[in-house]
This record gives sequence, C-alpha cells and structure tokens, in this order.
Amino acid sequence: MQRDYYVWTRAPSERHPLLAWAQSSLAFRQGREVDTGEVVQLRLGEPMPSLPVMVDCHTLPAPVVSERLADVLRSVPLPGVQLIPADVQVEEGDVRRYTLVHMWRRLSVMDRERSVYRLAGSGIVLTGLDRLVLDESVLRDVPLGERLAFRLKEAVVHLVHASLVERVLGLSPPPEGLRFIPLEAWDDSVAFR
Repeated sequence: MQRDYYVWTRAPSERHPLLAWAQSSLAFRQGREVDTGEVVQLRLGEPMPSLPVMVDCHTLPAPVVSERLADVLRSVPLPGVQLIPADVQVEEGDVRRYTLVHMWRRLSVMDRERSVYRLAGSGIVLTGLDRLVLDESVLRDVPLGERLAFRLKEAVVHLVHASLVERVLGLSPPPEGLRFIPLEAWDDSVAFR
C-alpha cells in the first residue's frame, strides 16, 4: 500500500507564487466540511516573485488548482474533499478563478514505530516529519473509495492514491506547478530539491 500513495506538493519554482488568504481561514482549519456559498478570496503570498507565473497548482499549503485540474478531481467521487471556487487577486484588476482543494478528511494512518518524526515538549504535537510510513493495517480498514485523497491527521501532508495521480498527470498539456512524490521517496526536505 505504501507504493500506492503520493504526497501532493508544489513544484519548486521561484516564479510560481505561494498563495495567502485574503479572508479568515479559521473555518478551513477545523477538519470538517466548510459551509460556504461564497467564493474564497485569496492573494499572492510572500515572498512575491518579481514576475509571477500562474500555473495549474499553487499552495496555501492546501492545493489551489486550475479549472482543468478541478475538472479531473470532480470526475471522481472524493469523500472528505471539498472543491471550493477561489478568486486569486494576482494584481490590481487581475483576478483569476481557481479551486481550493479542501481535504477536510484527516486520517490518522502514520505508523509511529517506523516513521521518523519529532514531537513538541508536550509529546502530542508533531514539530517535524522526516520520513512517513503508513500504518497499512489502519489504512486497510478504510475502503479505497474513501482514501483516494486525504490529509494526514498528524501533520499537514496531502496524500493522493496512484489512480488519481494517473488521471491528473494524463492531462495534455501536462499540468504545471505540482509534483506527486512517491511516499517512499518523500521526506521533509523534498521542497528544497
């Protein structure tokens, strides 16, 4: 099962801007579906590239995707994942429509014996995750259709099943701005490589 999962992250580029909230994000940090009838308001985050290039995927750290990527995600039932329209203010008078991928379902599937991580002094909160190994016995108890895409409960890590990765990477032209790192190859330094 380890080989079936990928960590969804942004592609390393100084030209692809990070995104930031232009409204309160509190409702999106509760680990549940958000009841919103309004378009989410986002802006470019810091550090701001001198010539930002808007691509198919940006992060908040939650993925924020183009409409063509959102269409792929909509084509598959994804329990625990909410696709919410988001307007990104790129510059004065230039607002682009994207979709926030709110993975509110958080699964506690980290194998604490085989993963490499650091805890805060309280012994409760993870302060670092160097290597992630999934607890396959726990994962097996969740039907595949309910774990195609989810967020790890222990840390802000977005996991995607290989079948969904194939659909996304099958787009032509290939999507820009995202990477799917095989779980076995992922560690906390991947953002810098």
